Amino acid sequence: MITVSPKQLVEYFYEEAFLEGIRPDVAFAQALHETGNFRYGGDVVPLQNNYCGLGTTGGGVKGAWFPNAQIGIRAQIQHLLAYSTTRAPKLPLVDPRYELVKNSDKFGQSATWTDLNGKWAVPGKTYGQKILTIHAKILSGD
Repeated sequence: MITVSPKQLVEYFYEEAFLEGIRPDVAFAQALHETGNFRYGGDVVPLQNNYCGLGTTGGGVKGAWFPNAQIGIRAQIQHLLAYSTTRAPKLPLVDPRYELVKNSDKFGQSATWTDLNGKWAVPGKTYGQKILTIHAKILSGD
């Protein structure tokens, strides 16, 4: 179970994403994808407040832990920012993998969600499409 109410979680997504110019609705769809609709079941557990699998590589690797839901969402948004632009985050850095992306050829190279294919998740050839499909289902009410 997530560590805050669903309403609060959505509010954090909108607050953090709007601040950085990231689409909050699609970032939320990414969280749904990464957490199995907040049922988890993979390596990440709800108490990590890690909604995007930051640092998780499979095989029992838990990935990053964040002190609360808002900081976990901020880390996700900052990680998306690292892929989508070379502009620095507006708030202090909490994404433990931001510098890794910044120092790679992936920094600022994903202008669209489908540009994340093979970058955010490897091989992840349809990663962006999966997120956009979830987003479309949200919009349609499915």
